[in-house]
Amino acid sequence: MNLDDQIVKARQNLKKFWGYDAFRPGQEDVVKSVFEGRETLVLFPTGGGKSLCYQVPSTVLDGLTIVISPLIALMQDQVDQLTARGIPATSINSVISSFEVEQRLINARNGMYKLLYCSPERLQTPLWQNMAAGLNIEFVAVDEAHCISEWGHDFRPPYRLIRQSMSEAGVEPRWMALTATATPEVRNDILSVLEFNEPNVISRGFDRPNLKWWVDTHPRKKERLQQYLKRSHGSGLIYAGTRRACRELAEWLTGTGIQTEAYHAGVESGERARIQERWVTGKTPLVAATNAFGMGIDKPDCRFVIHYDMPASLEAYYQEAGRAGRDGGLSFPVLLYRDTDHKRLEKSIIDSYPDHAILSTIYTVLCDSWQIATGASMQQMHSVDMESLKKRSKLDERTISGGLKVLNRCGVIELATGYEPSVGVHFTIDRDGVHSLIESMANQAKKEFVDNMFRLFPPVAGDGYEFMEIKPLSARMNLTPNALLKGLEVLKQDHILDFEFRKDNPLARLIEPRQTKLPISVHDAEEYRHILLKKLDYMKGYAVTDSCRSVYLRVYFGEQDPEACGMCDNCMKKGKAEFLDDKQIGLIAGILSQRPSTAVEIMDKSGLESTAVYLSLNWLLKENKISYTNQSPVRYRLVRR
Repeated sequence: MNLDDQIVKARQNLKKFWGYDAFRPGQEDVVKSVFEGRETLVLFPTGGGKSLCYQVPSTVLDGLTIVISPLIALMQDQVDQLTARGIPATSINSVISSFEVEQRLINARNGMYKLLYCSPERLQTPLWQNMAAGLNIEFVAVDEAHCISEWGHDFRPPYRLIRQSMSEAGVEPRWMALTATATPEVRNDILSVLEFNEPNVISRGFDRPNLKWWVDTHPRKKERLQQYLKRSHGSGLIYAGTRRACRELAEWLTGTGIQTEAYHAGVESGERARIQERWVTGKTPLVAATNAFGMGIDKPDCRFVIHYDMPASLEAYYQEAGRAGRDGGLSFPVLLYRDTDHKRLEKSIIDSYPDHAILSTIYTVLCDSWQIATGASMQQMHSVDMESLKKRSKLDERTISGGLKVLNRCGVIELATGYEPSVGVHFTIDRDGVHSLIESMANQAKKEFVDNMFRLFPPVAGDGYEFMEIKPLSARMNLTPNALLKGLEVLKQDHILDFEFRKDNPLARLIEPRQTKLPISVHDAEEYRHILLKKLDYMKGYAVTDSCRSVYLRVYFGEQDPEACGMCDNCMKKGKAEFLDDKQIGLIAGILSQRPSTAVEIMDKSGLESTAVYLSLNWLLKENKISYTNQSPVRYRLVRR
């Protein structure tokens, strides 16, 4: 299939699978770059449609597309969406058994999937290295590519080994990297680490002209929050820094008559999914959430995002605030800021990123708790017994948790993220013994139970446990979780297997064999903390600047000489005259006098640039000369008097 035919097929599949008549600006340029075989870096703002840039080509290319993604929950969300659209996709991750991982890779080798999602850590496992060459990998998309760089707000060391892992496995695919939050340092790091020699960098810039950036420094946050919510229309988000704050805000706001739900990592996963669904469909107008909310969630008509607590970086703030106004309608990201926010976050960073000496202690007691000898290695995930680590190290849980995250970032351990309650199984008899046992059993239900467990957790050498999330495991066994655990307890009493139920503790493994001392330098252990503190200073700078906030953001992300937005709180202080043109306002008012229109329709009819249109609409709204609908896409209409 030649290039022209591929582009035509991509447009057809965009309509067939997603229902869109045309690509968004920049998307078709990216798709064409993929078909041309160019190494492509995609820099699109939050809500810019990055996922389609690799999903659509995957439906046209003959081979398998590998998507590298950092979060299990995000992988699963995209796999579910693709499957629902009729596009075969799956994922492999650290919380499914190695048997299940192998089975999915075998299915991929047999051509059963178009897309396979995985974390970068998976590429370094012997199983992947042994099977990758036979998977017919044609295209690799590195999502959230800022994780490659220490200057990225979600630095993840295994991301730096992606290209190397693919080369060692004998794979030479097409390459794409995507991110919404890349500063110039991060951008250069991505291109260097992924070895993009002649990259095609496609950027839509970081200007969101329909967003009215606002910072409020009033000392009484709750009072200001209530005032903003009374003036706001449509659905919105409130971001808070802690689970407790989310719960308290949701209870308080609901008590005042504003229906609000709390979303955070402590909410059961099924309920989290239901909260997301209620918010996306408009049944719940407001969610108070930690930063656990939002990845992969598409709600075009979110009209406002209020940060009750300041995040620790501009990347995080831009990504979260950017969930407002994805449909192009005028929307409001608001930051409620006090000086104590900066001091609190500074202390949190210092406490959460222990120094080299404390990391060495955590490394030693972790290895000891697993009974890993010097020089020994690990293939499977093991549960981290936090109580045991606290007793052995004499450290508090927050310090240990922070230390584990640092060791994960530095590539010393692989730490499972987004994990759910899991069960680990280890057969105490060999394969022949299991076969004989199954054949001799008279109880049919017990026989089927043992046979199914044997297929999912075949006996392996050593004493390690194979872990699998309890929900999908119980579903496959057609049992409730309680019935599953009772069945396992019976087999344990019969000395057929051992099992471990992991509810709260994380899973982890050593990436390299155990060393006599922590295998990273003082500089490597502590440099990331210095980077985070510098990012926090930039975030504070945004909160306290008296210049255009949009300009501050766009310069931070590398744009050259951007113009003032005219819409943020600082620009509004300068008045209408500096930014607005009476002829433009009259032209837009004339268009709206004929019929209600979207911002895009106004741009098409008037020939005006987006900034001019949104500035004019904002002024007309402020003067109560126009109104807008809450449905997506937003339509503006003239107020008749």
